[in-house]
Amino acid sequence: MNLWRILLAFLYGVMLGVLWECASMGVLLAATLVEHFCGTLVMAVIFLGFAAMAFAVAARADLGRPLLSILVFRLSAQLAMTIGTGSILLTTMLHDTPACTSDLLRTAGWPAPLLRVLRVLLPHQWLRRIQGVEPPYGPPFLRVLAAVISREWLGWMPSFGLPYLMALPGTITFKPGVAKRATASASMQLTSAFGGWLPGGTQELTGVYTYACRDVMYGDFYYLFRYQAFWMRPAAMVLLHAFGSLLMKMLLMHAYAALFMLLAQGNCRDAFRAEVKRRLDRLHRRLWPRPPVRLIPLEAGDLCAFCHEELLPAAEASGEGFAGVDAGGSSRDVDGGGAWAEGAPPGPTAKALLHCRWGCGKAVHRECAASWGRNSCVYCSAPMV
Repeated sequence: MNLWRILLAFLYGVMLGVLWECASMGVLLAATLVEHFCGTLVMAVIFLGFAAMAFAVAARADLGRPLLSILVFRLSAQLAMTIGTGSILLTTMLHDTPACTSDLLRTAGWPAPLLRVLRVLLPHQWLRRIQGVEPPYGPPFLRVLAAVISREWLGWMPSFGLPYLMALPGTITFKPGVAKRATASASMQLTSAFGGWLPGGTQELTGVYTYACRDVMYGDFYYLFRYQAFWMRPAAMVLLHAFGSLLMKMLLMHAYAALFMLLAQGNCRDAFRAEVKRRLDRLHRRLWPRPPVRLIPLEAGDLCAFCHEELLPAAEASGEGFAGVDAGGSSRDVDGGGAWAEGAPPGPTAKALLHCRWGCGKAVHRECAASWGRNSCVYCSAPMV
């Protein structure tokens, strides 16, 4: 029986985790759709505004620290996973980069039939000069692109005497090709990104990346590798914008996932709901104000509904006035109902009172109502503040 309970609790936790991740992915997709139709600025204002408002509500309900703890935990896990995945990709890319050298002699041409004899008679370097060599395998285009990015975007960083990690032993050049025209709307969208890099009336700029390297073992041949691709320099701002947008949406996804994980706890959800209801009640009273109700006069022997102590100390019950209640027993409208009247400072055992101003008009101790944690009257459930 205990085993089944443990298994059900485990499955329940797994289900909650799946629901959290699905909800966070839904936030990511919604942010992507809003960005696509309305722009990055509108997306940032909407989703960052909701996230900031949720954090403000959580902080007011004393849930700010657990919410930040969950968010920091998720971000640290994401950062560790990103570093691990990036390290694996970088190591694989560097490991799979072929060396710029070749020992394979050409088997075509007039000396090909005599190659076996020439191998015995002539040195290997002479054979390389006479017969030539087959070019080695070129590095993949992503490897060349990484070298271009490290040279043009990270060239300002100090090298401290060490070669750049992504650099290649050679030179990389770009030769623009024939520009392609596009529709007017697409051309207008890319005008600000490409600026003065593109010739007039064009939208795309294609060309050839050429990677030239000298044989690292013998130094007698240069090898050329060409890649048909787009020119990355004019698209740098577009790539930076896309990277920043992706980073913002990932941060929003983790922020909302942390909020969902926090609200999965019953007590946290109740506190968050109570704070939201309190803010909505306050907004409703500001938009549609109404006069407060008549405050019920305090009499000697009236008890607090929480601590069951007398609301009026003995000195006040003998005739000294209290804010909200005259000495004669009539009610007065005072802000909050918890300030003592002029000339009658509270005694050492006196406690400030809080009246229900929107319902029954009864009073309780302010400290007791604050420790209760709800913005509702204990008698009639009307908002207290």
